[in-house]
Amino acid sequence: MNRPAPEQTGPDQPLIRCQGLNLRRGATHVLGPIDLGIAQGAITAICGPNGSGKTTLLNALTGVLAPHSGQVLFAGQPIGRLRGRALGRQIAVLRQHQDSVSGLSLRELVAFGRFPHRGLMQRQTAADRAAITAALEMCGLETLAGRDMAALSGGERQRAWLALALAQEPRVLILDEPTSYLDVRYQVEILSLLKGLNRDTGLTILAVLHDLDQVLQLADAVVLLRKGQLFAAGPAPRVMTTEILREVYDLPLSVETTAPGRASVRIDWLGALA
Repeated sequence: MNRPAPEQTGPDQPLIRCQGLNLRRGATHVLGPIDLGIAQGAITAICGPNGSGKTTLLNALTGVLAPHSGQVLFAGQPIGRLRGRALGRQIAVLRQHQDSVSGLSLRELVAFGRFPHRGLMQRQTAADRAAITAALEMCGLETLAGRDMAALSGGERQRAWLALALAQEPRVLILDEPTSYLDVRYQVEILSLLKGLNRDTGLTILAVLHDLDQVLQLADAVVLLRKGQLFAAGPAPRVMTTEILREVYDLPLSVETTAPGRASVRIDWLGALA
């Protein structure tokens, strides 16, 4: 089968690069080898079946997990050189599961995003307040800024955590399954917001996504994992093909063109269950 080789994902030099990346858990090899470039200013989706290594890869890209061999470079330097506040000024991470918060207003939550730019005991500066307000506005939350987090809907809470990440003013936003546990309306809301942020600000976005139709609509590039290995990587139209997706997911599916420039994934659910 001819599938796209791992490559730089976009026209610019990669902002993040994996070189010979391998990770182990004890004596067990869990991911790699990974050779991969993530382009600045692009939306890149990480996809693959459960257990394929998606979250493990994110943890390596953010320096949470140290590689057994190989390295992760950020802007040409090993990611391990960026720690604490320095890392927070470059990369913001929105995890799949967020802590339940009460007794804290939305604005107070978003203000935590400014800690990479100041110490915990320092007062907010004018720049901090401007960044907090801008993050609230980008997420459409300015009218809810004074509301207690416990009073927000699920979609509003997800946007609140996204606003916290944006208040960091990062170069890269990394999201682990940002639409999990949200109904369809809120999923559309979050993905539209991400698309708009990328278009309007040039923010580099890297997201783990399970919904293949969402990947087709959102992503410029796709990283496709299977059983801890990089199966394919590159521009979304080259990776998201019937042949490749059938081999990765082992399902009777097809990628179909629904309108000029638009495609969707059709799954034969009854055939898959037969």
